[in-house]
Amino acid sequence: DGSLLLGWTEFYACSGVDHGPARLSGKISNDGGRTWNKKYTLVENDGGRNVMEVNFLRLMNGNIALFYCQKNTESTDCRVMMRTSADEGKTWRDAKQLSPSNKYTGLTNGRAIRLRSGRILLEAWEGGFAYCIISDDDGKTWRDSQRIKPADGECYENACIELKDGRVMMLMRTGLGGQFKSISTDGGETWSDPELTQLTGSAAPVSISRVPKTGDLLAVWTHNPGSTKRNPLTSALSKDEGETWSNFRNIEEAAEDAWAYPAVTWTGNDALLTYFNYKGGLSLKIKKIPVEWFYQ
Repeated sequence: DGSLLLGWTEFYACSGVDHGPARLSGKISNDGGRTWNKKYTLVENDGGRNVMEVNFLRLMNGNIALFYCQKNTESTDCRVMMRTSADEGKTWRDAKQLSPSNKYTGLTNGRAIRLRSGRILLEAWEGGFAYCIISDDDGKTWRDSQRIKPADGECYENACIELKDGRVMMLMRTGLGGQFKSISTDGGETWSDPELTQLTGSAAPVSISRVPKTGDLLAVWTHNPGSTKRNPLTSALSKDEGETWSNFRNIEEAAEDAWAYPAVTWTGNDALLTYFNYKGGLSLKIKKIPVEWFYQ
C-alpha cells in the first residue's frame, strides 16, 4: 500500500551497549517517512542477551521476511534468525535458525538483497570472516557462501550490491584503514581476494545502494582516516560500479559526537537514511535527503 515499515533495536534497560537487553521495535509511516505512527514490538527479547540487527525483505509470495540476530552470550553464541509475516509486519511466525548455535554470527541493519536471478543474499560475518547466507527458493532453504577476509587482518559487518553486469560487490568493515572490496562472478558463491577501497575511515560498517535517478552507487560510512572515532558520517558516489568514488560529502560532523550503522531506503528521488547517534547514549536518527544533495 506504499507505507513504510521501520524496524530497529530498542535497548530498554541500559544506554545501548552491544550486549544490553533489547527487543526489535517498529513504526509505520504513511507519508513517505515524514511522520511515524506509534511504536510497537516486532520481536520481543527471546535471547540470553538481546535481539538486534533488523533486515527486511519482500518475498515472492508477498510475505515479508525479517532477519535478525538472537544474541545469547557476549562472544560465543549469536544466531541468525528468520521470521515471516503475512500481514504486512503486524505479526510474525515462529523463527527459523539460519546459523549454528555454537558460533558468534553477526548481521548488519538493512543489508539483505535479492539478485535479478531471484537469489537472496543475506550478508553475515563470523570469526573475522565475511560471507553470505544464500537462498535460491525464496527463503525455504539456506546455505553458506565462501568465507573471505583481507590478507592482513579480519573483517566484519559487510554489505553487498548487484552490479549492472551481474557481478556482486561486497564491501566489508575492517580495522585496516577502511572498507575492503570483494567481487563475485557467480552470484555470491565465491569471492575475489579483498582489497582496500577509497572508502577509508574508522572501523564501522558501510551502507551501499543504487541511486534510482542516475544508476550510480551511493556509499554512506564513517570517514575519518587514521582515527578510531566514528566521525564524520560521509557519503560518496561511484559512477563506474565501485571502481572509483567521488562527490564526498559529510552528512554529519561535530568534533565531540559520533554516528554509525547507516542504512538507506530510496523513496522516489529521496534517500531515507537511518543511523545511530552516540551522543548521550545511542539514539536512532532518520534523515530524508534529496538525491540532488549527494551531487552538489
